[in-house]
Amino acid sequence: MPPQRFSVRYLAIFAVIILLSIGLAAVTVAQSQEPKPQLPATPVSQAATPVVASSATGVSGSSWQGPNFGVRIHWDPDVWSVEDEFIDEGYDALQIGTPISTVYLEAYDGFDGDAAACFAAAEQEIGEREGVSEVVPLSDRPLPVAAEVRGEAGLFGVTATLPDGEAYRGVEYVECRTVNPGQTVLEITWEAVTQAFNEDFAHVEELLAAIELPAESLPATPVGAGATPVA
Repeated sequence: MPPQRFSVRYLAIFAVIILLSIGLAAVTVAQSQEPKPQLPATPVSQAATPVVASSATGVSGSSWQGPNFGVRIHWDPDVWSVEDEFIDEGYDALQIGTPISTVYLEAYDGFDGDAAACFAAAEQEIGEREGVSEVVPLSDRPLPVAAEVRGEAGLFGVTATLPDGEAYRGVEYVECRTVNPGQTVLEITWEAVTQAFNEDFAHVEELLAAIELPAESLPATPVGAGATPVA
């Protein structure tokens, strides 16, 4: 993980959860009232120190390429919107969402490029977040990435208490891939309230299938200190 772990996921995580909950409620009202499968719990967690901003960006229309490591992705602009971006030396991060869930891509130097070590640390971190009371592996649910391209991955149900005392139950998909062997990893996270899992699964599946890693290991290109978030 990045030295300060200033990932976009920790800047205002509870705020994101609350917005996702509101968005899901609005979408659900507009849809059929058929009961939706329930998953064991989850929210997500603590605020973190904001990264310093910079003018670098990898966003171009409905695609993104991280300036440091060359990880690429494109998306359907009718489904996804860029919510934030953070670029720093040795760290490329994109936050992209629908009204009911959020996906994060983070490429960074860490774990000597070991995807398994990255995943183990990410799993541990979920349970250490402020307010989280339970983290349950969901082994009986499908994963949004095909096995032949998937790195080290898992799906978790998370239960937490929000700052206002409300209970939160959500689902978190975490995956790590090696970008540059011995150096760089890509950490992928999908966070949603429990009811949104089935609602957005196909959209997330399509999005993550569009991830492209650089064909060859590339040295990180230092970017100016910090980056300006892109809304």
